[in-house]
Amino acid sequence: MQRLTLILAGILGAQLVLALALTFGGSDHASFKAKEPLLAFDASAVDRIDIDESGAGSVTLTKRDGSWVVPSMTDFPADGMRVMAFLATLADLKKGWAAATSTEAARRFKVADEAHERRIVLRKGEKTIAELVLGTSPSFRQVHARAGADPNIYNVAFATYDVGTRGEDWMNRDAFGVPDDKIASISIGDLRLDRKDGKYVIAGLAAGETQKDSEVWRLAGASAHPVFDAVQGKGADALAKVGDPDIQVSIKTTDGSTVILKYKKEAAGGAYLFTSSMSDYLFRVGETAIQPLVKAKQETLVEAKKQEGGGAEATQKHENTPGSSGG
Repeated sequence: MQRLTLILAGILGAQLVLALALTFGGSDHASFKAKEPLLAFDASAVDRIDIDESGAGSVTLTKRDGSWVVPSMTDFPADGMRVMAFLATLADLKKGWAAATSTEAARRFKVADEAHERRIVLRKGEKTIAELVLGTSPSFRQVHARAGADPNIYNVAFATYDVGTRGEDWMNRDAFGVPDDKIASISIGDLRLDRKDGKYVIAGLAAGETQKDSEVWRLAGASAHPVFDAVQGKGADALAKVGDPDIQVSIKTTDGSTVILKYKKEAAGGAYLFTSSMSDYLFRVGETAIQPLVKAKQETLVEAKKQEGGGAEATQKHENTPGSSGG
């Protein structure tokens, strides 16, 4: 019995030693994962970002006069907030233990120079200040990554689909939006929406008519925050393509200015060319995306008010006409 007790005590002691070794020996690993950045760069110094997918598309974002633009789209404004958030995410990436280091593993995990899901190069002028290669995804919002010339391959918290390789992925889609609290009225043909007490109200409603608030808000949103799919051109020649618009929206603002939106349906159908007086760019937008504007008629935004007795006003008028039978 004494011998068994000694054996058990020895096993317990060994387990305690192993536990202590793992605890203190692993502290460097935990500290390394928490503190070691994958990329070391100053986000404020970056003025150019190159993104590409091997064998596929690529895009460049450039910072000019303090604002980010997409050069391939005739310097159309990029979404500056998104770009800054993207750089902050890159700066916050941390190293773990290397998952692999070999050239064969780099090809297998698609983080090789010649085969990768994404390569992100951050520059200041012509100088490269950081480079990140993204590859396969071992799990949701996790990706294999390699930094610059470092052969080590890490598993980092990132989503490759957040890094678009087209200019359209980065353009500022609300570049010409007008804040609702700055709008006095919106006119489309004979239809006018006045903004009163925080609401849009159809001007000139007939007696017994009420507006469909959800439809009115949808139309106001489509007017105040125009959507577009792609930039089609810039300058006088481009703008001339909508010189005789099929749809024209006039937005009067509280400061007395007016914003004009023009839409011209393409001959092939399915899409419209679009301009805003706030810029000299020509855009393209799918017809389904601007249905509230295409169908903007007062009769589609109002409904007859029901009478207290439950009948519609039209029925009440019919019953009061001479010669009608009252039952």
